Amino acid sequence: MSTADSKSRGFLGNFANVDQANPAELVGRLDTMHALEFFRSYKRETFALMQLGAAASAADIGCGTGEDARQMAELVGESGLVVGFDISEAMLKEARSRHDAATANLQFIQSPAHELKAASASFDAIRADRVLTHVPDTMAALREMVRVVKPGGRVVVSEPDMLGCWVNNAHHATSTRILQAIAHSCERPFAARELYHHFLDAGLVDVRLLLRPVALTDPQSADNILRFGAAIETMIEKGKLDAQEARSWLADFEERRRTGRFLGGATIFIVAGGKPAGEDR
Repeated sequence: MSTADSKSRGFLGNFANVDQANPAELVGRLDTMHALEFFRSYKRETFALMQLGAAASAADIGCGTGEDARQMAELVGESGLVVGFDISEAMLKEARSRHDAATANLQFIQSPAHELKAASASFDAIRADRVLTHVPDTMAALREMVRVVKPGGRVVVSEPDMLGCWVNNAHHATSTRILQAIAHSCERPFAARELYHHFLDAGLVDVRLLLRPVALTDPQSADNILRFGAAIETMIEKGKLDAQEARSWLADFEERRRTGRFLGGATIFIVAGGKPAGEDR
C-alpha cells in the first residue's frame, strides 16, 4: 500500500510523508514510543554501539522530535556536536521548539536520508532508528550514511521487523491481515531483515546483528502506535476486510482491554558496523 493510499488513515506509512499527513498525530505516536521503557532501553543500546565520547561529532537520521539527538548531545558534551536530519518541516519545527534553547551543541537540518546536507567524513558516528522502513531505497540511504561518517567511524541502524508484528486475538486470521496491512503501508516493511547484508554490501566491517524482542501488555500504547481502528476503517473501504470480521476483531480487542488480557509484540533488529579506517568515500 502506498503512502498516498494510507494518507490521513492512521497507517504507520504516514511517517514517510509527515507534512502531507497529520503531523500532530504522528508526533503523539513518537511521544508514546519514547515513554515506553523498552524503546528507551534499545535506544540506549544503539547509543553505546555508536561509541560516543566527549567532543565527538554524531548524526541522527530521521530525528523526528529530536529526543534521541538530545540524548546524544548530552553524551558528546559541550565540546561535541550532534546534527539531527529529517525530511519533515513539521518534525524539525517541533524538535527546535523542544531543544534549541537548552542545547547549544545540537543542530537540526532538513534533508532526505539519501541526500544528506553534509560533507563526506563529517561525523564520528551516525545512526538511524525506525527510519529506513520508510524510505524507498534503504541501500541508498545506508550508503549516504557511510559517506558522511569518518574512516573508522560507527554506523548503527535499528528497525522493527514490521512483517513480524503480532497481536493476540481470538480471530487469528483477521489479526494477521490487519497487521500485514499496517506493515505494508510502510515503504520497506522488510527493511529490518535486509539490514545485516546491506551493511556488508556497503563495505562496513565488524558488523554485528542484535535482536531485541518486545511484548506489550498495555493495549492503549499499542493502539496509540498502530492505530488499529483507522487501519481497519481503510481496509473496509478498500474491500480488504469484511465489516463483520472487523466488528468481531474489535470486540475481542475491547474485551481484552477491559479484562487486562491484551498481548502483542514485535522484534527490533539492531545492526552496527564500522567504516574501514583509512577509507574516505
